[in-house]
Amino acid sequence: MNGRDWTKVLPTLAVGMVVYDRRYDMPATIADFDGPVVCLSRPTGLEWRSHCASVRPATAYERRQLRAIARLHAQRQRGTASA
Repeated sequence: MNGRDWTKVLPTLAVGMVVYDRRYDMPATIADFDGPVVCLSRPTGLEWRSHCASVRPATAYERRQLRAIARLHAQRQRGTASA
C-alpha cells in the first residue's frame, strides 16, 4: 500500500472492531486511532500500534480465536487469584 491508500482503509475501521494484524499475525480489538496508526489490544493486556494498512477485518474464525483467548486468560486469572 502506498502513500495515500491508507485513507481508503481507515474509514472501514472502527473502535471496538476485531481486526487481524498481518504484521503480528494476531487478531486484536481496535482501542483507538492516532492518524493512520491503529492502537490495538488483546484480552491478555497486550497493546501495540500498527499502521492501518496492516490490519483487516477479522474472519469469524479469528473472532472466535480472540474470544477463546479471553476465556482462557480469565480462567487463568481466577486460578492465580485463588492460589
